[in-house]
Amino acid sequence: MKSKQLVFIFSLMCCAGFMQAQVILGTDTSQHIKVTTSSDFQPQYWTQAASGDKTINKTGLEGPLMEASRFLSQASLGADLELTQRVAEMGIEAWIDEQLALPQTEMLETLNAVYAEVIEWYLLNGGDPDEISARPGWTVFNYAWWESHMRAEDVLRHKVALALSEIFVISFDSDLSGHGPGLADYYDLLLRNSFGNYRDLLLEVSLHPTMGYYLSHLNNPREIEEENIHPDENYAREIMQLFSIGLYELNPDGSRKTDTLGNWIPTYNQTHIKELAKVFTGLGVGDVMENEFVDEPFFGLDIYLADMAVPMIMYEDWHQQGTKTMLNGYVIPDGQDGLTDIEDAIDQLNMHPNVGPFIGKQLIQRLVTSNPSPEYIARISAVFADNGQGERGDLGAVVKAILMDPEARTCEASLDDSFGKLREPFMRYTHFTKAIALEHFYGRYWNVAYGFYTATGQVPLASRTVFNFFLPDYQPLGPINENDLVGPEYQLHNSRTSIEYINQVNDWAVWGYVMDDWEDNHPYVTYNIDELKTLARDPEVLINRLDVLFTYGMLSERTRQIIKDAITPLISGDYRDDRVRLAIYLMMISPDYAIMK
Repeated sequence: MKSKQLVFIFSLMCCAGFMQAQVILGTDTSQHIKVTTSSDFQPQYWTQAASGDKTINKTGLEGPLMEASRFLSQASLGADLELTQRVAEMGIEAWIDEQLALPQTEMLETLNAVYAEVIEWYLLNGGDPDEISARPGWTVFNYAWWESHMRAEDVLRHKVALALSEIFVISFDSDLSGHGPGLADYYDLLLRNSFGNYRDLLLEVSLHPTMGYYLSHLNNPREIEEENIHPDENYAREIMQLFSIGLYELNPDGSRKTDTLGNWIPTYNQTHIKELAKVFTGLGVGDVMENEFVDEPFFGLDIYLADMAVPMIMYEDWHQQGTKTMLNGYVIPDGQDGLTDIEDAIDQLNMHPNVGPFIGKQLIQRLVTSNPSPEYIARISAVFADNGQGERGDLGAVVKAILMDPEARTCEASLDDSFGKLREPFMRYTHFTKAIALEHFYGRYWNVAYGFYTATGQVPLASRTVFNFFLPDYQPLGPINENDLVGPEYQLHNSRTSIEYINQVNDWAVWGYVMDDWEDNHPYVTYNIDELKTLARDPEVLINRLDVLFTYGMLSERTRQIIKDAITPLISGDYRDDRVRLAIYLMMISPDYAIMK
């Protein structure tokens, strides 16, 4: 009876005032509406109440909160309730603009600070000073990455940098494992250029010593025919295939162009690779770390003594002279210095019409959906070509366009069966660490994440090949393949990693082992679920909160009921604690969470 009375009175008021002004519920004009109810609903033992006025003001509407939560699943590596509420209040576009203006987190600076603490801890625990490494390796890079992830305010930049790291791939699953400063500096490069210009990004990537080592154009010599020495072609191939234009000519909407016979048109051939390989000759180590063997860098110096945070430099005597013929017949002239040759080549690649759809589509896949429509890709390609101010390759504008596009923001697209993506395992991990409050006795977030890496095959800068953890056009067998769709992240999802991921969630959610490091006697990072325990007296309230944090209102009735049926019978001992742990566990292994829509 109470609900009928409310609807009746509300309807009368709306009809009476309709001729005067249109009122939109949840806006400031709602305050002029008077709501009368027979009583407020207040559950037993709860201080909160469902009052009548919440039917028309913002406090009774969770739509904006769910919209913000869904947006942050695309634009961040995880968000807590506070950030979600802030985005809901200030608006998505305003938050993006704020993020674009924030200064960059400095990964190398963080690594150096963390390594100083690691050394201090090592010595305090009886470590031998003579056993301290001259530089930190991949483990300390991981500590620094997690420190940055947990503390950084520029969360959108971090999401984009991780996406770029899966396009411009280097990996510490190589001899780079001992070069933590190089890894951190490379990640700084990605962070710095996440909202910068694509051309600058491509140039900096090409000159970074970690990339030079990983794709073997560090110490790449000019041709010496009599000694059967020829330029290494590896980087020349990959900069075209993976970092810029792809294998086939593309239309602005990402579809492949065809010749008169209907065949796809290759973007380059072996001759182009050989010519471009000549451009990337003569690059060597830019500086050396403090050591007893050499004072100055020289061409041919190995990375063992190199300062891997300093860009490579050109050794002209080892650079291939003469003209180099690139794509579309463009000729790099003879007589230029080596770095000018490289910049000339980068400029030509940057101007290729393939770059917008090729890079744009992959960024859409990493942020929003695995199968963007041709129209979505075309809109992003247009922004890449011109940000509205005549600038080509403005990645900040591209990122904003991707996130503000109707296919990313409207509910309509999310109802399409082909829309969405499987969450990368690593992003499920980072999401958990931001959604659930964490604590550590020393306030450190050192995480080696090696157990997670071996379980799922993924942590930053640890791909086992240059082709990333998964291919952008990977098609798992079954309905995705049968409908000519792609599911890149499914390349990591198999009978082993799927079970191992569940075991990882059990460690975090049930046992509280969230982060761990390899330092003697150093405590692990755990969580603080005190607030969630206050909600757990009512299973429905707890599940609603977890829905906001993890599934942005898209938790299915089936999954909701499974979780509710599992936690409701827990009524003895510290039952609230048990309810929270089990609810989080079931939420994070559910298909509703695994698939982003």
